[in-house]
Amino acid sequence: MKKIAIALIALMAATGAFAQYSGAYTFGGSTTVAPIVYPAIEQFQKAHPGVKISYEAVGSGAGLKGLLSGQFTLSGSSAEYDDAALKGAVATRIALDGLSVIVNKKDTGVKNISMEDLAKIYHGDITNWKQVGGKDKPIVVVNRDESSGTYASFWELVCQKYFGKAVAYTKNAIVTKENGEVAIKVLSTPGAIGYVGMAFAQEVIKAGGVELSIDKVMPTTPNVVSGKYPLARPLFLITKSAPVAGSLERAFIDYVLSPEGQAIVKSADYIQLPRQ
Repeated sequence: MKKIAIALIALMAATGAFAQYSGAYTFGGSTTVAPIVYPAIEQFQKAHPGVKISYEAVGSGAGLKGLLSGQFTLSGSSAEYDDAALKGAVATRIALDGLSVIVNKKDTGVKNISMEDLAKIYHGDITNWKQVGGKDKPIVVVNRDESSGTYASFWELVCQKYFGKAVAYTKNAIVTKENGEVAIKVLSTPGAIGYVGMAFAQEVIKAGGVELSIDKVMPTTPNVVSGKYPLARPLFLITKSAPVAGSLERAFIDYVLSPEGQAIVKSADYIQLPRQ
């Protein structure tokens, strides 16, 4: 037992569990990651009263840009960037998420859509719900802005599969900045379609919207974890270089990956990482 206790103390010391941090820190990035980061910051600050951390929900792209420029010391991302985009930054996976496709309840007549038809809608090839078995009603595409990691993830998961990298989204779309704005536009616009993180979909349903199945598979936690649901992605915290032991950024990431942090992930309606 004594050996186990000594090993546990060493582990806690290595991960910063005994360290007391101080000072002001600014994080920023994904609006999708924000519901995890905000309560995690609150709990982390309780354990370290000398620390003041803010998180600016500016989007994944703006978050990475701010990290690389020194504006932020840690960024949240719902996009998976390649090495060229990261420019030496290091992304740590903290959770899983599915993307829910939502539509206006009154005007579409559709409850399921294929991945191919979804790609064609967002590319601009399908413009009326009757083309996918729904009502004779124009489709109003609601998209995210280019700084959004969700915008990038949706393109890679849906459109790029059918059209490749060289073809862009349809320009005939309502552009929004975050999940809540997507939901509002879809709920208030006849014939509208949009996409949000799974955590936001329940609020859309409560407000009268419809969450579509994709190829007859619903966005549920078991379907995301098993790989059955095709619109799934990891969520990340990114540091400018490998997170250094003893740094506040490393301690914060370790906290989010801890059982307490993963409980926050679950309470925010995201999907906990599988236990190793």
